[in-house]
Amino acid sequence: MELLKKFEKGALSHTYQRIDSDYKVDIFLGYNDEGQMSMVITENGREKPVKSSKFISVQLKRREDGKLALSFDLLDNTYKSMFLIFCKDIIITCEKAGSEMAIPNGLMRWKYWKEMFGKKKTNVLDKSEIKGLIGELLELRDFFMEKWDVETAVESWMGPLLGHKDFEIDDTWYEVKSVNENAIQVTISSLEQLESDVNGYLVVVRLEDTSSVSGCSINLNEVVISVAEKIFDPDVLEVFRTKLDNVGYSFDAEYENYNFLYKGTQRYCVDERFPRLRRSEIVSTIGNAKYTILLDGITEFKED
Repeated sequence: MELLKKFEKGALSHTYQRIDSDYKVDIFLGYNDEGQMSMVITENGREKPVKSSKFISVQLKRREDGKLALSFDLLDNTYKSMFLIFCKDIIITCEKAGSEMAIPNGLMRWKYWKEMFGKKKTNVLDKSEIKGLIGELLELRDFFMEKWDVETAVESWMGPLLGHKDFEIDDTWYEVKSVNENAIQVTISSLEQLESDVNGYLVVVRLEDTSSVSGCSINLNEVVISVAEKIFDPDVLEVFRTKLDNVGYSFDAEYENYNFLYKGTQRYCVDERFPRLRRSEIVSTIGNAKYTILLDGITEFKED
């Protein structure tokens, strides 16, 4: 990882390393006097109070040359990998903002991260829930955010609001299922998941468990941040964070122990001919039903 190399180079030379001489914003990586990983942004701006979190210390000070120095120092080395992701996100935010707005936008971005880091520790999601959430977030990032604007895409994610469908948008819907690479069937957990008067889509995301961490593997923390990196409106970012709260996610290093290889996505059009159970076809004494669909039996409905 390039950022890690910058930190390591700074540690060896006992200096801060500038990210890139071509960047419009002055951003430096290194280690502070206490030996903590540190990122410093120096630009023009106004002083204002800032709050730290349990894991990251934040300071905003006026330098002798009149510029402001915004520093982020990692307090707990357990979160080193997450700090690197955090630094990357702040760097992207500041560079897109430009020199005049780098610090204000960086602080707005920090507010999101502080909420993530500052939540009280709760039970982590189980492996099945992790896999399911990764599938939904990949669909949000790679499909919805590419086809619609970011705000519309985030608003369409209905799973965290206990909607019957994972996504609802433009008079259609999408139900996402995460399965292993070689899975031959998907489980439909309720009658409502595929029940609708309008056509929708069954989305099958294939994720293979892996015990190794490589450039190809993904974990839940990384996927959450990769989605957040695409959201620059603070209000939309807050909606996204709230939806993560609703599904029981808050940042935890434990999630980095569950790694997956993404093996592809298939979408199936759920129209009138698609095989599914319908409430109107089931006797009223049956309150609900859980069933499986064989993927080989629905190939004719697969979208290109």
